[in-house]
Amino acid sequence: MNSLIDPLDGAQQRLVDIVWSTFAEHGAFPAFFYVKYLMQRDGYDAAAVLNSFPAVGTLLTRGYRAVGWWGASHHPDLEGPVSLTIAGLYHVHDDRAAKEISDALLAFMGECSRAQEAILHSPFTMPHVDVSLDNYVKTAGLAPGHMRRLAEVAKHEWPGVHYSEGSGAGRLGWLGTAEFSTVEEYLAAVDAALSPPEPSAALPYREPRALLRAINFLDVTSELVLGRLLVARPPMDRSSLLALAVEDEAEFQAGLVVLTEILRDFDVPGSTPPSGLSRLESHLIAQLPTIDQPAVRQAVQSLDQIRILRNSAVHPKPSPRLLAAHQALGLAFPVRDFTAAWDSVRAHAERELHRMQEVIQAARP
Repeated sequence: MNSLIDPLDGAQQRLVDIVWSTFAEHGAFPAFFYVKYLMQRDGYDAAAVLNSFPAVGTLLTRGYRAVGWWGASHHPDLEGPVSLTIAGLYHVHDDRAAKEISDALLAFMGECSRAQEAILHSPFTMPHVDVSLDNYVKTAGLAPGHMRRLAEVAKHEWPGVHYSEGSGAGRLGWLGTAEFSTVEEYLAAVDAALSPPEPSAALPYREPRALLRAINFLDVTSELVLGRLLVARPPMDRSSLLALAVEDEAEFQAGLVVLTEILRDFDVPGSTPPSGLSRLESHLIAQLPTIDQPAVRQAVQSLDQIRILRNSAVHPKPSPRLLAAHQALGLAFPVRDFTAAWDSVRAHAERELHRMQEVIQAARP
């Protein structure tokens, strides 16, 4: 079930009603001190209620939710606004104006989505894809008073539209498209797009030399089928790290360095992109037309997650890509058990290298 449209409890509904009634009357969202005072009169802790709304999105932000606020993660700024998104307007009952705003914003998102299609006709120069909200309001024949209200909600509707208050224009948000006929369809798409995938299982790794064997088997198969060795041999003292367990973060990172360098230095013709692993898919498809292309793509993408994980030691700032890499490799975020994490990374690498070796062998002319 989509948590964004689940029924609210009494406290949540009361907070939505306070924010909406102020917005409907004044065309602006109320400050937190005002919401806090009215909620307190009804016996509710406004900050706790704000934090109780279901959210979808990454661990790095408060995510997308029915009600947002200005301030720290769990502590709204007293004078900062408390705002409703389309998900919040969905929970406003018996008020046609809330639905009119939601419907108008969905239509505006559709315009932004269609504006993106200009890119199809301009492969070398970035075309103008921003859509003026003011022009849209006039073209759609909406009442002039809608402009301010639409803009106030659009500022917080980042999954569907990135709206710039300075330019008064928007462009497509996080979704690949935003052409929806109902709020329910839109919120379902937001939930699907922003909900984190289930992490891959941490794979068992019981044989210390299994990864080294997988690398060697792939290399031998490449020589037999393609006539060239694939793996550039690292010094023995470094490659031996792949057969050793680790106990701490330094040893974990040392193992990742060796593994990512082996993948990066695959001997694949060409120079762009710079990583041999990144060039491998197109090379195999060109040399082996009958190869299982989805399987190759899956293996390359999975192995590339190790590079992203390794880069986190150099660029430690969290990012959605880093979270996705942890999920793909069956790791908790952040990693605490480095022994188990290294075993899972090696097991995933062994599986993908073995998959690659099998599809190359199967496509042998």
